Amino acid sequence: MRIRSKLVPSAVITFLLLLICAGTAMAQQPKSLVATVNGEGTIKLGKEKFPIHAVVVKLFEDGKAELNIITDITVFVSGTWERGPDTEKTIDFKITGGSASNLNGGGKLFLTDDRQSISALKLQVTNKLTNKVISADFVAK
Repeated sequence: MRIRSKLVPSAVITFLLLLICAGTAMAQQPKSLVATVNGEGTIKLGKEKFPIHAVVVKLFEDGKAELNIITDITVFVSGTWERGPDTEKTIDFKITGGSASNLNGGGKLFLTDDRQSISALKLQVTNKLTNKVISADFVAK
C-alpha cells in the first residue's frame, strides 16, 4: 500500500486538531457537582453546638444548590451557587432557604485539587424568624 505524500500533512493536522479539542473539553469546569464527604466540623445553631460527620452537596447546572449537613440532626439548606474568585477551587453559596425557607446568608465550599470533591465548607446563615445565627465549619478527612 502506498501513501500519497500530499495527504500525510493534512491527516496529521486533522489528528492534532482533534487532540487539542479533546484536551480543551476535558479542562473545562464542571457545570454541576454532586459530592458526599465524611469529615469533622461543628455547626452552631444559636447557642447549641453539634459535631458534623458528613456533608452532601448538590450543585445544579441552573445555579441552584442543595446542601445537607449530617450531624446528630440533619440540616438542609438550599440556595444558589457560583464560582468564586479562585475559579479553580472555590464555590460561593448564597443561602436563600432551608426546610422552612426562612434562612438567609452564605458561605464558601472549597474543592479538592481535582475539583471533583469537597475539602472544606464554611457557612454563616441567619434564621429570619428567630434572628439566630447558624454557622458551620467543616473539613473533609
